[in-house]
Amino acid sequence: MYKNLLKLCELIIPDVKLITNSFRLLIEIIPLNKNKIMKRKFLILWFLSSSFTFLAQTEVKGQEMVPMYDTYQKAYKLGSVYYKTGTKIPYTGVLYGKYDNGNYQTMQEYVDGIGNGKWIDFNPEGVKECEGTYVDNRVEGPVKFFYEDGSLKSEGQYLHWKKPIGLWKYYDKAGNVVHTMTYTR
Repeated sequence: MYKNLLKLCELIIPDVKLITNSFRLLIEIIPLNKNKIMKRKFLILWFLSSSFTFLAQTEVKGQEMVPMYDTYQKAYKLGSVYYKTGTKIPYTGVLYGKYDNGNYQTMQEYVDGIGNGKWIDFNPEGVKECEGTYVDNRVEGPVKFFYEDGSLKSEGQYLHWKKPIGLWKYYDKAGNVVHTMTYTR
C-alpha cells in the first residue's frame, strides 16, 4: 500500500524524492506492533499532509507559486499583465488566491504575466468547483464543472472568454450523462 502511495506522490510532484525518502525512513523507524499501529498511521498521515501543504504553497509541478496579493498589474489588450512585487519582469508561474479560512480560492498559470495554462477554482470548503484553460488571458478550451462532492457535473469547451462552443455533456452525481447540448457560434 505504501509503495503505491509513494509512486503516486513521485508522479504528481517531480521534486518529491526528498519527501518520499523521508517517508520511507519514517515507516522504517516506527516499529509495527499492535500498540503502535495507530500512532504510525497518525504520524504518516500528519507527515504527508504537512509535506504536501508545504509543497502546494511553494510549487506546483516545478512552478513557483505566488499569492495574487504579492503582485501588481499593468493594463493589457485583454485583462492585465501580472508582475511579482519588487520586479519589472512579467511573472511566470502559478498565482493563487485564498479565502479567509486559508483554503485556496483559485490557482492560475501565467506565462510572461499573461494567463496561459490551467486554472482551478475552489469553493470556501476547499472543494474544486471548476477547472479549465487560459489562452492569452481568455478562458478558452476544455472546461469542467464539479458537484460539491467532487463528481463531474458538466464538461465542454469555451471560446472567446467563456462562450460555450461544441458538444457539452451534463452528468448526474452518479456520473451518468443526463443531457448533451451542442453550441454553435
